[in-house]
Amino acid sequence: MPIRAVLQRPGTLLLLVLVANTYAYFVSHGGDSAVGLLTYLLQAFLLYRIWRGANLVPALLLLAIAAYEAYCVKQVFDAGAAAGHRGWVTAHVLAVAVTVTVLISAPVRRRMGPLRGIRKTERA
Repeated sequence: MPIRAVLQRPGTLLLLVLVANTYAYFVSHGGDSAVGLLTYLLQAFLLYRIWRGANLVPALLLLAIAAYEAYCVKQVFDAGAAAGHRGWVTAHVLAVAVTVTVLISAPVRRRMGPLRGIRKTERA
């Protein structure tokens, strides 16, 4: 099976996001922070919802978390501490890039359901 065929599967792409976020979580020593753990678990849950074919809301929430992560990296650069924390910066830049790239990719976008659909109503 060619690598291109594997990379066109939405499940494989979402697994790449999970691996990148897990790497960033462990590099940042998130085990000491309840917020770091909660953010990581929220990302994993949103990835699961996207994999199951959720609507656009989990993807937007995951993009918001990635934007916050990018903002944290920007703050590290602005403070001048990026040179001393290359591993942390690299891991988080990689996680943000992979997350955004996968979420805007065609296989994942096709998997998402409509924001609102036709709902069945019961008449009394």
